[in-house]
Amino acid sequence: MQKHILPRRGVWANPDEIMVTMGAQNALYLLADLLMQGARVGLEEPGYNDARHIFGMRAREVVPLAVDGSGLCPDDALAQCDYAFITPSYQCPTTVTMPLERRETLLREARRHDVVLIEDDYDTENPALTQPIPALKSLDRDGRVIYVGSLSKSFVPGIRLGYIVAPAAVIRQARALRRFMLRHPPANNQRATALFISLGHHDALLRRVAPIFQRRAEILRDMLARHLPQARAHNSPGASSFWVEGPPGLDARKLAAIALTHGVIIEPGDVFFSTDAPSPHFRMGYTAIAEERIEEGVKLLGQLIGQAMVR
Repeated sequence: MQKHILPRRGVWANPDEIMVTMGAQNALYLLADLLMQGARVGLEEPGYNDARHIFGMRAREVVPLAVDGSGLCPDDALAQCDYAFITPSYQCPTTVTMPLERRETLLREARRHDVVLIEDDYDTENPALTQPIPALKSLDRDGRVIYVGSLSKSFVPGIRLGYIVAPAAVIRQARALRRFMLRHPPANNQRATALFISLGHHDALLRRVAPIFQRRAEILRDMLARHLPQARAHNSPGASSFWVEGPPGLDARKLAAIALTHGVIIEPGDVFFSTDAPSPHFRMGYTAIAEERIEEGVKLLGQLIGQAMVR
């Protein structure tokens, strides 16, 4: 982890600043339990729904933070927070990549208002075709960014290995807290993963699947334009999903339920918002579906979308 995974993201850490977890979600739960009791925690809107629920169990308030075409907006709402959870590499769920200038502004505003940033480097273990911007943590000069990552997408999802990078004092407390939940992630899983990475197999795997994922993303983009011309789709290079905004009046949750009965799976976008209002947005992944099946699924969505209009 220290020698191979983190340096790829521009993150350099000592062993006592790294803790292995049972995936990124376990890392977020530990951080919430350790740090957020009675705190005000900012979360991107739209944002990672499980993080909203995890932080909501401990925080005094979860504050929605606006997102635009450059990612999280470092506005007045950020100044109200003690902590802010962000996904700057591929914003969840929009896949927007935060540009360098916005990252520098965010760090400056966080320093000004004494906000601790929790960076989930979501989706970056997937092979991007362009040189990715290094993690926000790589720009951190005063230990203000707590960094969370995972190997679940690029290695074996079921092995559930993630990590936290934070100041040594935070890691010591996190280890002590983790001891009450489990002693440590299974040592055999850690060793097998370490060998896989150190022998170069992880890098080889990423190189091998990169053109496969690129082709699937291109096909999905083309099919969305062909069969759902009334929708707007966004996918940053290397992101493992598309964020789709359907036509006005679409209830994406209703569309997802109808599509599921026909064997097509999409994720309704309302779960990523803090309100319960119907949303025309939905998320589509492409990494686990064969190329030849993409068009038939998107074509079917285009045929079903009329049944999910509410006005």
